[in-house]
Amino acid sequence: MRRQVAVHRSLDGVRVRLSGRHDLGRPVTSVARVAVADRLHEFSSGTRADALAWAADIGVRRLDQEFRIQGGRLRTGRTAIGDPATGLREPVLAAIWEGRRHAVFTHLYHARPADAVAFFDALRLTEHDDGVTAVPRGRGRRPGRAAAAAVTDAVLVKEVPGLGLLEIAALDARARRRLPPWRGAAVAGGELFRDTVPGQGPYFLLALRELLVTVLPEEHMAERIPGRLAGLAVEAVR
Repeated sequence: MRRQVAVHRSLDGVRVRLSGRHDLGRPVTSVARVAVADRLHEFSSGTRADALAWAADIGVRRLDQEFRIQGGRLRTGRTAIGDPATGLREPVLAAIWEGRRHAVFTHLYHARPADAVAFFDALRLTEHDDGVTAVPRGRGRRPGRAAAAAVTDAVLVKEVPGLGLLEIAALDARARRRLPPWRGAAVAGGELFRDTVPGQGPYFLLALRELLVTVLPEEHMAERIPGRLAGLAVEAVR
């Protein structure tokens, strides 16, 4: 296979370049959390096709309302999501902001379209060729605007055949707490750790200068991961 290169941008603005003789053409999503009006929300970004596939997966049959906002369109639709613990289904509003190519999407419980507008109004969305960034806006710029805290726990999620699922995040203080207490194996650019989740199997942590890469291996591929990772370069780019 020829050497491939892919560049992706996370919701918090971190740009990551992957290169190597791997299939890097699979879609990528970014997942993050933000507190808006004192409530924590998880939201995601990807292509517009990714957003529509997500809506279909959670049971949205139709996006029936649309608003123009921040240079794109916000579309909403209703469904219900079951609680595995109680078996009860709760009404959910799916909300998708669509730009030229990329989208940002989330779901809000017991919400109205106005709540979705308020959620996205609390974030400054900027679309780039390689993804969308979301920057919280504070109060004061518009009366009644909900306050938003910093975007946290942002991660890029990408499947790489022959390796598995990669989760890539900035190696900040929060991410460093995920590293095992022992020293990892020395690799180009950092350290490689192997650990195990009881009942789920092994996984790998690749700690680089600016990034932390979690590798959830494909089934029966764990023993090959160190060698295959040696053929993949992952780096933060400006």
